[in-house]
Amino acid sequence: MKIMIAVITILIICAVLILLAYLEYRKTFYVRMADPTGFTEKYLKDHSEIRTADFACPSSRGCAIRGIRFIPDREPRALIVMTHGYNMSIENYLPLAKYFRKSGYMVLMFDGIGTGMSEGCGIYGLPQHTLDMKSVLDAVSADEELSDLPLLLFGHSWGGYAACTVNSLGAYPVRGILTCSAFRKSSSSMIPTIKRRYPGVASFLIACVEFLERRIFGPIASATSSEGIKKTSCPVKMYHSRDDSVVSYEETFITMQRDLSGRENITFAEINGRNHNLYLKPENDKRQREINKLLRNSLPEQEADALKGELWSLMSETDEELAAEFTEFFNGCIKKETE
Repeated sequence: MKIMIAVITILIICAVLILLAYLEYRKTFYVRMADPTGFTEKYLKDHSEIRTADFACPSSRGCAIRGIRFIPDREPRALIVMTHGYNMSIENYLPLAKYFRKSGYMVLMFDGIGTGMSEGCGIYGLPQHTLDMKSVLDAVSADEELSDLPLLLFGHSWGGYAACTVNSLGAYPVRGILTCSAFRKSSSSMIPTIKRRYPGVASFLIACVEFLERRIFGPIASATSSEGIKKTSCPVKMYHSRDDSVVSYEETFITMQRDLSGRENITFAEINGRNHNLYLKPENDKRQREINKLLRNSLPEQEADALKGELWSLMSETDEELAAEFTEFFNGCIKKETE
């Protein structure tokens, strides 16, 4: 009798935890993220020299993926497809895209479904970004102008995971991949949060989340950045800051170094003091985080407008020294192909 009661108790606890994982998953992913704020329009108005073109393609779920192209003033050296991080959008990368454009690259930025300017009521889960990346690359391959350009990928955070794992879905003629703070697997971003909120049962809840993703997305949910990278021979450069507070340096970056040990086409760029949004100067990133936290509160209109103005000013900047380093890597990828 005692054994039966113990078994029933364990089953009830497991059922409650599975339900908790499901509710946490729904709460996290079945909502829209990073809706447009008007910053893109203002930025392009302030930088009227930038020639642009709209981009759109259907997603795997039928709703439209939308984006924008930055067109250089001379014949493009290559096409850089830029992919955004979790709860971010095109708006967060405009100055970096401007730098790449000035260096002679055509840049295609897109918002994943449920994010920014794209359609969809939610992102449904982190593997969706890989599927969206595939949809974009399929559209690029079918476009006479774009498909004629050497293809390069840039991904930050969630976008880094998508840029790496998309190689598990098809053979694309990618000449180089650069990632910043990339997830190793789809659950990477949820692991720190789950461990912090539910320390006693974190491992079980993480397993539940990974099971849910496999049910929703199939085999691609189990793909890792390391596995995707193994399917390409192009140059890859992966940046990660030791103090990353979002994606664990130890559990992600160090693990990928072990996974990909001995591969000569991969460069691991370890830095420190840059946190998660390492493409920004640290003081800029810190202040943006502070302002975004303040703006989530109910503030007097005048104070909110002042903070928004300061935020947009900060979003108009990028770390040009690091952007030059990124560009040098891409230049090397193109040069390598022409030698």
